[in-house]
Parts: sequence; structure tokens; C-alpha cells
Amino acid sequence: MKEFVETGIICKCKKVSLADIENALHEKTRFPDVEKEFEHVQQVTHCSTGCGGCYEKILDVLSKHMSG
Repeated sequence: MKEFVETGIICKCKKVSLADIENALHEKTRFPDVEKEFEHVQQVTHCSTGCGGCYEKILDVLSKHMSG
């Protein structure tokens, strides 16, 4: 997690930052469930399509965003 704080990158394979994920989420007004939102963010940013090591970090960001 230290590396994320220093670089802001969540997905190293695709160079996706927290800001990229937040921008993808701001395109949507409804959040039916975490899995659908994950798929949306994945389509927009291509995160978690490489090694998958960022999957949990992305879910954490989505959960926090959806809970307000």
C-alpha cells in the first residue's frame, strides 16, 4: 500500500490511478452492486485485466465510493 501512496497507481499493469477509477465512477449515477461497478470500471480503465493483483484494491475503492 505504501507504493500506492507514493505513486497514486492502483493497477501497475495498466497504469490506472485512483483518479482514473474515480473518473469512471463519476460517469455513473446509479450503483446497483459492486460486481457491476467493477465491470464498468474495468471496461473504462482496463484495470485488473493483467495480473489481477489490484483486484482487492479496486473493490475497496468501489465499496468506499458506493457507501458514500
